This record gives sequence, structure tokens and C-alpha cells, in this order.
Amino acid sequence: MSDLNLIEPGRAREQAVEALQAKTLVNPMSGLANDYLNLFNELVMILEQLPQMPELLEDLLAWRPMSYQEYFKRSALPGRDSALDAYERLNANFRQRFEGFVAELDVIALASVASVRRQFRDGQPADMDRVTSTCMRAGEKMRIILIRASRLVNYANLSEG
Repeated sequence: MSDLNLIEPGRAREQAVEALQAKTLVNPMSGLANDYLNLFNELVMILEQLPQMPELLEDLLAWRPMSYQEYFKRSALPGRDSALDAYERLNANFRQRFEGFVAELDVIALASVASVRRQFRDGQPADMDRVTSTCMRAGEKMRIILIRASRLVNYANLSEG
């Protein structure tokens, strides 16, 4: 009796899907996984929705920067180990370029979270227009950098700065 007969058909399908997901997690052109940028995309969505949904304040204040390696070490994604291995094999200059984008995103994100925290000091903002302006500016700045970082991840595009 073969080992394949011991695996339930549903589980065999799950394993095949997981193997495919692991294989496609890392972009072969760049050696990076786009999933990491979701850390920042989620923050942008929170910032942009916060003025209409102040209950998102806790989520915003809980946001913390996380390195690429930390993100995938904590991840349950199939292929996280291949993402970490590929990252270690990146060309040093290419990795530095990517980490530069991440550093820019971290600075804007942390400054934005701190600014909103100050504006909500007593649980309610004194000036909701100011909160809206802060959130929108931060979201716009982060989106610009996210587009550039995404091009790097998806196309290994080093020429666009």
C-alpha cells in the first residue's frame, strides 16, 4: 500500500495548495515577498478610515514596525522559510534599497501614530479636522513609498527612485 493511500484526499489537496503557495510567495525576479508590505498597507487603511471610525484608534496605537525577517518568523504563511532564505541570499545593494523604503515607511508610520496619539490625548480629539489632515497626509506619503517598494518587490526595479 503506498503512502498516498494513507493521506485523505482532502488533506492531499490541502498539502498541494500549501506547496504551491509556498512556491509562489517569493517573487523570483526580486527574491522578495510582497506579503510583507501588507504590514504597511493595513496601517494606511487604518489611518484613512480613522476619521470616520474613531474606534480604530486602538488598532492604530497598537501598530509596531517589524522587520522583514521578524514578519516572516511570526507568519503562518506557507513558504515563510523560503521567504527568509531568499532574503538572506539577496544582493546586498538590492536589500539595502528595499530596507531604505522600509525605513522611510517606519519613520512616517511612527510619526503619524505619535501625532494621532497626541491629538487623542483625552480619548477624544480636540480638533477632528486636524486628525483627518494628519491621517490623510500620512496615508498619501506612505502610499507613494509603498508604490515604489512594490515595484521593487514585483519587478526588481532598481532604476525608479
